[in-house]
Amino acid sequence: MQLVGLKSCHAGNPLPKGVKDTGAEALLKALTKITQPYQGGVTFNFSNPTSNKFYREGEADPFFSMRDPTSGSKEVTWNVADFDDDTLEMYFGTTEPAEGKLYEGEKAFVFDAESGASIAFARLKYTASLSGSLNTSDPLQIAVSADVLAPEQGGIAWWPIATPEYTESSL
Repeated sequence: MQLVGLKSCHAGNPLPKGVKDTGAEALLKALTKITQPYQGGVTFNFSNPTSNKFYREGEADPFFSMRDPTSGSKEVTWNVADFDDDTLEMYFGTTEPAEGKLYEGEKAFVFDAESGASIAFARLKYTASLSGSLNTSDPLQIAVSADVLAPEQGGIAWWPIATPEYTESSL
């Protein structure tokens, strides 16, 4: 699944109790705006667990009715172009990252769509690296791949929400 038409992207400290906890709304509002993904797109690869069992035609497949919704891989990927020093610092911890080196981090992310809806992630473990080159067809980008992790104290890891009214004033 791909989310396109992003209006903004915000990030900050992971939410300890998930995106639907009673205190989550205030934590989400305090997230910092960062440079949004390149061409306004984020790709979600929420694969289901797989089964290699065979079933007769017309036989019900108990695998889908009994599967645990928390299993399977949940990966989010995006690229960032036209970034500023604050964005470099957020992903890499430095304003001068080494090309080809992988940087890791854990943060909460909210991707805000033009429609007024958002998708909030309580805790993403991401890896980021510089990619591309200095030309118009393949601009220098930050390539990010993130795995959805459970919140440290339990709760909902991600959920579609109404776009928060962020408290930031600097951007």
